[in-house]
Amino acid sequence: VQAVKEKFEQWLRDLAWVEIKHLHSDNGVFVADEFRQDCELKHQTQSFSGVGAKHQNAKAERAIQTIMWMARTFMLHVSLHWTERGVDNIALWGFAVKHAVWLYNRIPNRVTGLTPLELLTKQKADHRDLLRTQVWGCPAYVLDPSLQDGKKIPKFKRRARMGQFLGFSEEHSSLVSKV
Repeated sequence: VQAVKEKFEQWLRDLAWVEIKHLHSDNGVFVADEFRQDCELKHQTQSFSGVGAKHQNAKAERAIQTIMWMARTFMLHVSLHWTERGVDNIALWGFAVKHAVWLYNRIPNRVTGLTPLELLTKQKADHRDLLRTQVWGCPAYVLDPSLQDGKKIPKFKRRARMGQFLGFSEEHSSLVSKV
């Protein structure tokens, strides 16, 4: 948990120049001495929810529900349209959830017109990244890695292979799986 907290804090600093001042969580691993000491060292205060008190953070619970429904819809859509060669494998659930989170953070709210990332970073987005996305799970061609690096390959070697679009991530421009 400590490493995850540190990674999240670093991500916030890099993306939005934000420092965490207060943490509200459940009583699970967040009451461990190591976690509390780290919070004290960084002058962060903590508060805790009651057991089963999901109503204390309705916005977060609603966001999680929306993301899970999006991922479920992605999986159902793939299973209806591209069933050959196991592209609807349940093992791809994690990729569907990750892409749903990616989309959720970049789709503007109907009322405010702002995305969750715009609210966090306080910078207006141009939404060009949304124009590059594809239907999750659809067939996609993947260029040979040698050609991606600018190298030449033999004339009769395949230059691309069929893959599956599994979404975008922060670190990579796209993720695809060999089908």
